[in-house]
Amino acid sequence: MIFTSQTGTLETVLTINLIGASAQLSVMDLAHAIHLGDQELVSFVGAGGKKTSMARLAEQGQGTCRVGYTTTTHMPPPEAFTIVVDKPAEISDRIEATATAADPIAFASKRIENPARVDAKVNGFDPGTIDSIYESGRLDWILVKADGARMREFKAPGAGEPVVPSRTTLLVPVVSAKIFGTTLSEEAVHRPERVADIAEIQLGAEVTPEIVGAVIADDLGGLKDAPSTARVIPMINKADGPESQELAQGALKSAFSRTNRFEAGLVTSFEADFIERISPSN
Repeated sequence: MIFTSQTGTLETVLTINLIGASAQLSVMDLAHAIHLGDQELVSFVGAGGKKTSMARLAEQGQGTCRVGYTTTTHMPPPEAFTIVVDKPAEISDRIEATATAADPIAFASKRIENPARVDAKVNGFDPGTIDSIYESGRLDWILVKADGARMREFKAPGAGEPVVPSRTTLLVPVVSAKIFGTTLSEEAVHRPERVADIAEIQLGAEVTPEIVGAVIADDLGGLKDAPSTARVIPMINKADGPESQELAQGALKSAFSRTNRFEAGLVTSFEADFIERISPSN
């Protein structure tokens, strides 16, 4: 896959070559907005759109590459895809026998009995197992949910997370734009005390773009355990209208000012079918 920008500042149209055919696509296509190549291991962390983003990428890869959807923690199994459940020693062979470009697969180590908050949930694999599957070449894209957020809009990782495979080629820290203007509390934020420590604010403070930017850009926040070789593209999701999109842009610009680790940033709304890729140089 070859991606080339067609604009100067914001990348609104991209050209892709797929199996010899050329087509112009709008930036509504998430896979092209994050410049996925032929073989990728994409790990999602944070809150507010990890599973939705993974499902969108799996759908976009369908028909052109073998896509696998999994987790290093646990997750509800995606209903739209074939799911393969097996122990770590057997999963790679099962993937080889099952994976095709026509049908993305989800793979897990076991089903969880009587899960909380959802009808069904599965356990995933340790990072080493996912690294081995990536190295085997049995899948073209591996999409990984690398932490949890308990259905909150924003988070900072705990002591044992995220659980990011070392061969990750792209890390995507996710935040929901619905967090802007709320108060820093457990109602909307997973581990608000950690957010408070990173941003050097008090619990109960209003969550601003500057606070979100500070957490995204911190080595204990969005960049925690990011592999040194991975590209990093933070995503502010659920930016469903002009006001939230402007706040999301401000958060990304704040994050860009604190580190040079980011390749770009995304402002997205799957509800409004909106994706904007922003370069740190803008």
